[in-house]
Amino acid sequence: MLSEPWKRRLINFTHSGVGQGFPLRTRLDLPKTVLGRKLRQRNIMTNPFPWLTKIKGEVKRDELLSNHTSIRIGGPADFFVLPEDISDIQTLFKQHGDIPLFILGEGTNLLVPDNGIRGIVISLKNSFRSIRAPVFEQSAEKKDRAVIRVGAGVKLSYLAKYAAKYSLTGIEHLVGIPGSVGGAVIMNAGAEGTEIGPFIRSVTRVTPEGEIEVLPGSEIDFSYRKTAFPTTGGIVVEAELELEKGDMKKILETMNSHLLRRSSKQPLTVPNSGSIFKNPPNDNAGRLIESAGLKGTYIGQAGVSLKHANFIVNKGNASGEDVLHLIDHIQKVVEETSGIKLEPEIIVLGK
Repeated sequence: MLSEPWKRRLINFTHSGVGQGFPLRTRLDLPKTVLGRKLRQRNIMTNPFPWLTKIKGEVKRDELLSNHTSIRIGGPADFFVLPEDISDIQTLFKQHGDIPLFILGEGTNLLVPDNGIRGIVISLKNSFRSIRAPVFEQSAEKKDRAVIRVGAGVKLSYLAKYAAKYSLTGIEHLVGIPGSVGGAVIMNAGAEGTEIGPFIRSVTRVTPEGEIEVLPGSEIDFSYRKTAFPTTGGIVVEAELELEKGDMKKILETMNSHLLRRSSKQPLTVPNSGSIFKNPPNDNAGRLIESAGLKGTYIGQAGVSLKHANFIVNKGNASGEDVLHLIDHIQKVVEETSGIKLEPEIIVLGK
């Protein structure tokens, strides 16, 4: 019985064919099934991208993205880059040409196809993890408040706990969200009626042209699970949040209560990608799915959680296709039983 690391190595070898040498070519005829996972033919990429040698951070080839997603699903990326600093990101955006770039945070609310990603995946999880000490000031209403500057690679849960240490209130309900600050800004992450958008004072990002841009929060349109910037593309590298001073005891009680409810109602011990569908107006996606009798429904190794119907879990070796087929099935049955078409919250990378 092979251990999980050896399984991943074998699947990775099957995809990459010639390992680390250029050009990237596939030696094996696909599709094939290896250790229960179906692998599909990938187009041949022959461009060696010599400019990638300018990157100071880590550059990996044929990196399995299942290692970097919370649902543990995803084929290999041609290149997986962990930039060391902003200049690395600028190099990537200025030099990539027609090669697609994809941004990966903590890998939550995300599904990667089984045949992987053609192009370059950028992850900020190793850098951009600094938080500057709060700068306190008084508002026009004489209320104490503070501004926190935080890197996009910081986990949102850590930011909420960090703010609580300074008795700063507003984002305590976000403590259980497993994503990064960058991802939270892009999706206007929220929980129990609290969203990050209203607390954003500014966002720093690298534009598609590789320039550094600082946007005030007033120029960003935050809506339900969606953020619209004045121009599209680029990557968030930092954000400033403005929070008010509160009562530390109440803040900690709220956070602990939220985490207890979350652990009792959500399948946190099983690989999943968070909420699959957005809540429709004046209703709840989980309630609609449960009412349709879909709790516990499986396609392959992907199933509707018995703990929370708006979560799809990976029971072992689920494929991306299993998840996509299950999403389609849920949408169809819920629409038949309730007349409501659920809108996915999960993002399919590369789609």
